[in-house]
Amino acid sequence: MDEDRRRFKRVKFEVLANVFGEGFVKKGVVTKDLSVKGAFIVSNEKPSLGSVCELKLFLTQAGKIVEEVSLKGEVVRKEKNGFAVEFKEIPLKDFITLKRIVDLNFGFGNDS
Repeated sequence: MDEDRRRFKRVKFEVLANVFGEGFVKKGVVTKDLSVKGAFIVSNEKPSLGSVCELKLFLTQAGKIVEEVSLKGEVVRKEKNGFAVEFKEIPLKDFITLKRIVDLNFGFGNDS
C-alpha cells in the first residue's frame, strides 16, 4: 500500500507469532512491522490472498512470554519475504495492548 494512504501508524516491531488458517499453519514466525490494523509476517510459506487466519502474537520479557495477543484477519498482500494480514477482529484487551505497542514504538526509528 502506498505509504501516503496509510491511516494508521505503523512501527517496525519484531515479535514471535503463530498463524493459523484454512490449510495453513505456521508457528514460530516473526512480524516485521505492526499497526493497530495489521501486521507483516516474515515467512517463506504464504497463505493464499484473501485467506482468513488467526494470529497469535507472543510478547516476551527476559525471554519469557508475558502476554499473548490474539487477532483474526485476512491475508491482503504477499511479497517475496512474507505476507501482510489486515486485522478484522480484535478483542478489546488485545486492541489496547496493540495500540500501546504502536504508540510506545512510534518515532523510534519508525518513519511510517
